[in-house]
Parts: sequence; C-alpha cells; structure tokens
Amino acid sequence: MTQTASATLDHKVLIAMDGSAASLNAAEYAAHMLGLIPDLHFVLLYVAPAVPPYLHEGVPDGPKVAKIRQFQQAGRVQGEKVLGKGRDRLLELKVPAERIETRNLPRATGLAKDILNEAEKGRYDALLIGRRGLSRAQELFMGSVTTQLIQHAVDVPLWIIDGHVTSPDVMIAVDGSEASLRAVDQVAFMLGANPKARVHFLHVVPKLQNVCQVDLDVAVTTMVDQEGDLEMIEEEFRRESLGCVDDFNARAARILQETGFSRDRISTEVREITLGIARTILKAAEEGGYGTVILGRRGLHHSPFLGSVSDRVIRRAHGVAIWLVV
Repeated sequence: MTQTASATLDHKVLIAMDGSAASLNAAEYAAHMLGLIPDLHFVLLYVAPAVPPYLHEGVPDGPKVAKIRQFQQAGRVQGEKVLGKGRDRLLELKVPAERIETRNLPRATGLAKDILNEAEKGRYDALLIGRRGLSRAQELFMGSVTTQLIQHAVDVPLWIIDGHVTSPDVMIAVDGSEASLRAVDQVAFMLGANPKARVHFLHVVPKLQNVCQVDLDVAVTTMVDQEGDLEMIEEEFRRESLGCVDDFNARAARILQETGFSRDRISTEVREITLGIARTILKAAEEGGYGTVILGRRGLHHSPFLGSVSDRVIRRAHGVAIWLVV
C-alpha cells in the first residue's frame, strides 16, 4: 500500500524514482549521506506516464474510456513496483522502515512540473534526481526534464546524482556570498550527524570579477594612481577577494563546528583559474576524491561564479553528486 507523505514531518527529502539504475543510485546516495540524521524521512516519488494523446482525441467513447482506465491502472501498478524496489534498497542500507514513505502520483501537468510541484508543496529539504533518470520508454531524464528542474527549482535545493557515488566527502565552492553561506547552512544540517563526512571549502581566485565583496574605492584609487595599470587593479581585486573569503571560511567553519563537525573534518583551499571556473572546480573535486560538489544557485551580485558556472559544472560532472542550493 502506498503511503502518503505526512505534512507534519519536520525534515524530509524527496527522491524521484523511475526504476532505473540512476534513480536507485539517488536513493542509495541519500541513505549513505543522510541515514544517520535523526527523524529525517525519505520520500520516494513516482510520477506515472501520461495517457497517450490519441486516447483523448475526439469524444471519449466506451472503448476509449476503458483503455484510459486500463492505462492509468497499469501506471499505478508499475509505480508500486518501482517504489517497492526503492524502498527495499533503502531498507537494505539500514534506513528504518518508519522513515520511508512513498508517493505514487498520476501525471498531471508534465513530468518536471509534477515533480517540482510535489517538492515545493511538501516543503522538502532537498529534491534528489538521478543523472540518467527516466528509462527510454518514457523520457530521458538528463534532457528536457532535468533542464527544467535546474531552471525552475528556485525554492528547493536540487541534488543531481551522477553514477554510484560512495565518498562521503563534500566540496563547497565558495565566493563569500550569501548563496555560499546558505550552502554551508545546508551542509551543517544535512551532514552534521554523519561522522564520516568531511567538508572542503574551495575558492577559485577571480580575474577582475566582483565575485567577493571588494572595496571598490580602493580599486578605483589604485586605477587612478597606477594610471590604468590593469595588472595592479587585478592584483587589488585578488587581494580583497582572498581577504573576504578568509573571513567567510572562518565564519563557515564556526557554523559547521556548532553542528558537530570537528575541526579536523574541515579544510580550505584557494586555486587559481586554469581551464575556466567550472573545470577548475571539477578538477579539484576529482583530485581530492570528493563525492559531492556543492554550489549556490547564484553568487554575489549574481556573479557567474555561482550562477551560470553551476550549469557548466552540472553538464561536465561525472561520477559525483551536485547540490544546487537556492
């Protein structure tokens, strides 16, 4: 019997399921990363395929109505099977049965929209999707559906899991903005109870971009004094940016420590841009063995560091989970 997600739950994550290996990977990732959080519930969601358009054409007659009902019933049965597999996988990974719920929904306005409506209506702490997602018989998840979720999931954190991610270590790309701080807040809540998780702050040094809050008066003064010497201006931006991020990292570390992270589970790194910001981020994640890369949806003053760069990171990421924090 399918359970209904309770509105009284304080903390819960929504995992989109379709029976594919990718969606099961998303469920496994959730169990590995979040299984030790007390009272956090795992809600598995299945959205049934849409009724074929030809069955709605014209005036529905008896045979058409019967076929529509038959199609809808088949979708419900398939949903129960898919959700059952997801539930079994969570149980195998020691998630208590009372913390697992399922939602078997008919298609209403479109797959991405239906998933997002459930995520926003239920006020979930995160929405998890598998990178490959839906089976070919339905729709490629890493196509229009995932693109729509990335574009429109502005009120719920979106986690995109690519492959079988097992490393509990996470890397947060920071620029000193409020978006970065919200990412830290989510990590503090979500992973504070996971004793294996380690957090690494990565700051990619900008090049004449207002990625971090800099003293523009100093920059302008430098420009005047140096008669427009761009190298000196860039160096001033760099110095101010690094100073800002140092302050940010100290503040972020305090937030993590207040939620159970020991100091030896927190590290920081500054990297120069080499192959572009997105590639620099992914290279750092690969070299450090981080299973999760966390990005703010947008950075300071809508800067590209945590804005459009997140799209590039998502497109190029392989074998990692991406958290896109609102």
